[in-house]
Amino acid sequence: MGTRNLSYWTQNSYRSCENVLAHYIYISETVNQLKQTHTLLLKVLTKPHTHNLFFTRFLRQLLQVPGDRFNYARKVFDQIPNCKSQFLWTSLIRIHVSHAFFSESILLYAKMHQRGIFPYGFTFSSVLNACARMPAICEGKQIHTKTLKTGFLSNKIVQTSLLDMYAKCGFTVDARIVFDTMDDKDVITWTAMICGYSKTGVMDEAQRLFDIMEEHNVVSWTAMVAGYANCGDMKSAKELYEMMTERNSITYLAMIAGYGKCGEVSEARRIFDEMPEKDVKCWAAMVACYAHNGYAMESIEMYKVMREENVRVTEVAMVGAMTACSQLGDAEMAMTLAEHMEGGSCNSTLIVSNALIHMYAKCGDVEKAWTEFGRVKERDIVSYSTMITALADHGRSQAALDLFLRMRKEGIKCNQVTFIGVLNACSHGGLVEEGCKYFELMTRVYGMEPLAAHITCMVGLLGRARQLEKAYRLMLENEELCDAVTWGALLGACEIHGNAKMGEIAASHLFKLEPKCTGNYVQLANIYASISRWNDAEKVRKMIREQERIKSPGCCWISSREMHYTVPPC
Repeated sequence: MGTRNLSYWTQNSYRSCENVLAHYIYISETVNQLKQTHTLLLKVLTKPHTHNLFFTRFLRQLLQVPGDRFNYARKVFDQIPNCKSQFLWTSLIRIHVSHAFFSESILLYAKMHQRGIFPYGFTFSSVLNACARMPAICEGKQIHTKTLKTGFLSNKIVQTSLLDMYAKCGFTVDARIVFDTMDDKDVITWTAMICGYSKTGVMDEAQRLFDIMEEHNVVSWTAMVAGYANCGDMKSAKELYEMMTERNSITYLAMIAGYGKCGEVSEARRIFDEMPEKDVKCWAAMVACYAHNGYAMESIEMYKVMREENVRVTEVAMVGAMTACSQLGDAEMAMTLAEHMEGGSCNSTLIVSNALIHMYAKCGDVEKAWTEFGRVKERDIVSYSTMITALADHGRSQAALDLFLRMRKEGIKCNQVTFIGVLNACSHGGLVEEGCKYFELMTRVYGMEPLAAHITCMVGLLGRARQLEKAYRLMLENEELCDAVTWGALLGACEIHGNAKMGEIAASHLFKLEPKCTGNYVQLANIYASISRWNDAEKVRKMIREQERIKSPGCCWISSREMHYTVPPC
């Protein structure tokens, strides 16, 4: 268009200026050209009525040109007082939705309603899309009522958006009511309803609709596969997957994630290798699949291949790699991942920061874990629980308990994982009174059901304090939670204090739970030896020989202290 010369406006009438401005707006095809026109509008227009008219035209054109114009369009819109254009309000709502500013788009709709501007079909469909993506079911229901009052409920686009909103918010009963009232259902409508059922795990209904659906598309197929995969029914998911003539990245992702949840790592890798083009999410899913199933080395290797092939590292991939590094306790790899984070390989979200804290702690560097914890601006329950556990595991019991008190003061609600860290801190620090107090706080004040880990912590704590009877009573009160680890904690305490009676009880349970574990027999024999019951110690030794549970030479899972029973006194 060239540069606009202001001398033109001094040589021509105001009406001519308006015509030229209208022409400039009309022929502007880029954001930069419109910015030049915007400058002229600000300098030339003086009459209020023409100001609103031209800025409305200008914004219409701006909303139609390509490029990233979201922030600019919003600023221009705010300069138009009492805008009455349905088109502009609706267009701005849609732009907010397309940029994932869902709450802002709902607020714009509310302002539009307050100013008495009548919405139309695209207005409702846009704001319902925002409600579906948040999700915001209360606002969605209010808009549903508005569509009913304004007569737009019969509009097919509005009906489909309403159905999609209810389905994505998990309100499948309401979605089904809308679905059943629709006369002209197309493939999008059917797919939206199937997706709703699949998302909430109602696979019987999803399958029934899928079977009677006249036309299937890749989205409906994928919804069914993902639904079965999320429910852990990989047999059904695989059957549908193999029947598909067309697949997309979401299909592959659903299968990889589904197999990962079920622990079928080799099947997940098979699907990954079948992909003609591997996208970022599937790479990340495979890294996470390996990590969460204990294949730490494979997870790290997959992460390294991602880096070598310049695949963007997502939050899921980074957390997966950090989880694998935590399992290995690999301090060198931990430093490498931290350097990648510093270099901007992945956004430093709260989830990534929490994984980083956990990784540092598991790799033995509690100070760096504490430094990272201090960097987190908005800490959540995971941040605090991870740091409390890290401090407890590194013997800093009082620091862990102080952090727990700080968390409570900040109003962050505790969970069961938090109390595992707290009770571990008490156990490692020998803080019996505090441990009992916190256990009471968890069960009676917060009303949380204890887990096996809580009972194990308490048994270890009471056992170290010679309160074996109290530990045993606690175990009897929570017998359904007591596993081999819990009974092992009691047996270990009995070994330390030479309590044969209680040790025999603990060992009898362990012999049933872990019949092939030689260590339990060794510990019982040690207890007998510590109180000079050599005949009983020898009987246990014979049990080991008879059942061929003799340990191989060089195996390191019994300490030299545990072997003293083999040499009776002269």
